[in-house]
Amino acid sequence: MKFSIDTDELAKGLYRAQGIVEKKTAMPILSNVLFTASKNGKITITATDLEVGMTGEHEADVSKEGSITISARHLYDIIRTLKKQKVTITKLENNWAEISCGKIEYRMLGMAAEEFQDLPDVSQAKMFDVDSGMIRDMIDKTIYAVSTDETRYNLNGSFLEKSGDEGFRMVATDGHRLSMIDSKMAKNPKEAVFDDGVIIPKKGLMEIKRLVESEDVDCQLGLDENNLVFKMSGVTVIMRLLDGQFPEYRQVVPEKQNIILQVDRKLLMESLRRVSILSSDRTLGLKLSLQKGFLRVSTSNPDLGEAREDIEIEYDGKELTIGFNARYLIDALATIETDIIEMSLEDDLSPGVFRPEGDQKYTCVVMPMRI
Repeated sequence: MKFSIDTDELAKGLYRAQGIVEKKTAMPILSNVLFTASKNGKITITATDLEVGMTGEHEADVSKEGSITISARHLYDIIRTLKKQKVTITKLENNWAEISCGKIEYRMLGMAAEEFQDLPDVSQAKMFDVDSGMIRDMIDKTIYAVSTDETRYNLNGSFLEKSGDEGFRMVATDGHRLSMIDSKMAKNPKEAVFDDGVIIPKKGLMEIKRLVESEDVDCQLGLDENNLVFKMSGVTVIMRLLDGQFPEYRQVVPEKQNIILQVDRKLLMESLRRVSILSSDRTLGLKLSLQKGFLRVSTSNPDLGEAREDIEIEYDGKELTIGFNARYLIDALATIETDIIEMSLEDDLSPGVFRPEGDQKYTCVVMPMRI
């Protein structure tokens, strides 16, 4: 195998692979990327961790067909230090690879391509066009609420399902908070194949997010058995969907709450950050107290001290004090883009609901805590 390729193009392909390859693994082959060179003037770069896989096609000058696997991290570190010019990769005997660029030459020990795990054949996947900006927005607004508790496997991803005739809904929850967004991301909803909802793993979501952030191009989404397939500009990402039943999230979102108020999002976020400095490191607990004309943010920590800050609001209802985890509130507010948020509450035992002002398509729910 021998091919030459622009360093920028190779660096782009290797950068995409960094989020997928395993850094520490009992299977060294999973730390490598697979190069496959063909005489059609293209090479493919493939990476997998057995759960999420990616393959990308790149223009190159192919002198000899073949394949080899090379350490993804070390090769990327090499390529991104090279000047913008051609780099040549040649497969030598015993799976050694020579990387040459001008007067610079490296030799790296690779592994046989036959040891690399084949990606699932998704040629029969039913694909449909999606808006890259909308799918990025849906991921941004839910991924923070995905559970990191591996014992709750069905919460380790975002739930995606059809919503109405033309829309989609993405939901994530870790049991303490929930994020839900509705969007018309499919360009032709009738082609969409999501008859039942699916749970997309967090790592797969992050890879889709990285791709659509780097390039604003047309993309596709589809299903093939138990795999979700994402395609855009010569790149295909395949991820195994999570098994299990996603919780009945609709029961968590209150249909109606009696206390509804508008708060300046930036003022509230800054106040939460300041006051939470003295909250417990473990729980980050603080109190929100509604009183006539203002919202008080406060915390009391016997080991450090106490803090409080008042935010002026238009409120003339009953007094209410409710406890929350400061980090959960900040995470939720950070995903809202409007200057004013709508906050609705019921009592100190009911969840708080946060939405952009005048927008019912995005909902953040945070469960209260006793303080």
